[in-house]
Amino acid sequence: MSANPVICVGCALWDTIFSVDHIPPLSAKVLPRLAVQAASGMATAAAISIARLGGPVALWARVGDDATGKMLIDNLKRSGVSTAGIQPVPGGHTPLSTILVDRDGERLVVPYIDPALDAAPDWLPLHDIAGAAAVMADVRWVEGAKAALTEARRVGVPTILDADVAAVEDLNTLIPLADHLLFSEPALRSLVDNATPEEALLTLAARSQANVIGVTLGEHGALIWQRGTLTVQHVASPRIRAIDTLNAGDIWHGTYAYGLAHGWTLDKRVHAANIAAAMKCEVFGGHLGAPRMEQLLARLSVERQALLSGR
Repeated sequence: MSANPVICVGCALWDTIFSVDHIPPLSAKVLPRLAVQAASGMATAAAISIARLGGPVALWARVGDDATGKMLIDNLKRSGVSTAGIQPVPGGHTPLSTILVDRDGERLVVPYIDPALDAAPDWLPLHDIAGAAAVMADVRWVEGAKAALTEARRVGVPTILDADVAAVEDLNTLIPLADHLLFSEPALRSLVDNATPEEALLTLAARSQANVIGVTLGEHGALIWQRGTLTVQHVASPRIRAIDTLNAGDIWHGTYAYGLAHGWTLDKRVHAANIAAAMKCEVFGGHLGAPRMEQLLARLSVERQALLSGR
């Protein structure tokens, strides 16, 4: 097991998640069946998933110097995430998100990001990157992601971009800095229109210097291209009954980053990421459904046996 941490850079929010029978129409009131609160955000949920798998991990993000920020940091510490790289911004409000999840696992998300949170990354402890196993950044804090990925490239640390939907200019700023480009399907389509996901990956492969380019497809698994190959590989996901899809992509990315840091093959990383994301979707509460290593290994064994038996 690698003793060096994965550094995750990006968004940190405090989520309030309600389980409801249905997403209400306008001017309606519904009573939730369940409610949870937890630290969240793309980079944050990925960091927590790495910690749950037993890997060392640090989060670099901005929060407000308010009570919510203190709760968020405490929640991360209890989850096993290093919070030394989280900056409480004086006078700022910690980002918040209210989420409704219906009985089919679909969701309505209402986030608030305080514009007073300074975007400047000059406080980041970039000297720590030389001792990291990998650096993974989301697209919600472009300035921080650019600084961290650039330094990682300089010192030879693998870089991963969690490329979700963002302004095209922001994606184009960060894409050249990533060794592993991992897209959501909507983000991929925003860059290469009128193409299948396979065609879009090959188009981006011709434009970029990334070693691996992939796209997650929800219940349909993931597509992966690796430099030196001419084709795109499809890796299927297990069939499940989704209860809550919130943070599934973040758990996918966190599991992939864990596998990269610990020397897993590309096939094992993607297969494990698909399984971990599926397991998360079977549990209400966002990233609270992220599996621990023993749970992931047990499920991988079950899925492997099912594949061998033809089920």
